[in-house]
Amino acid sequence: MGRYQEISRKFTDTFNKHDLDALAKLYAEDAVAYDPMYPEPLRGRAAIRKDAATFFKGLPDVHYEIISTIEKDDQNGADEVRMTGTHTGPLETPTGQELPPTNRRVDLKGGAFTRLNERGEIVEERRYYDVATVLRQLGVMPEPAEEPVTAKR
Repeated sequence: MGRYQEISRKFTDTFNKHDLDALAKLYAEDAVAYDPMYPEPLRGRAAIRKDAATFFKGLPDVHYEIISTIEKDDQNGADEVRMTGTHTGPLETPTGQELPPTNRRVDLKGGAFTRLNERGEIVEERRYYDVATVLRQLGVMPEPAEEPVTAKR
């Protein structure tokens, strides 16, 4: 196991303990995280910590799992991940509005491409997941309509 994979596993363990301080320390002070839910990147350790706190508050049982890891070298890699949890707490949206608990279950797969600095801190993270899936699972966005079958093949 290389350094990237070691940090990736440490992130998972820390996230699943919901230890905000330890999680934040895995990131460099000037880290940048790109997340499809946000219109602008999360910049800095404090912003990334706040994002995690939002998830822990809104989904107190949130769990993060690595499905597979591709390690390019000690400082670059990617993980396919799965995040599950139940929306039983208030969830702050990227616009600052609060979504009251829906008591609905979220089960989401996605990916993260991550770059570490020489100290093993995360300096850049690019998260990929389907935002519409999250919104549908929370009941905020309706399921897509089924198209009627008009012709037989």
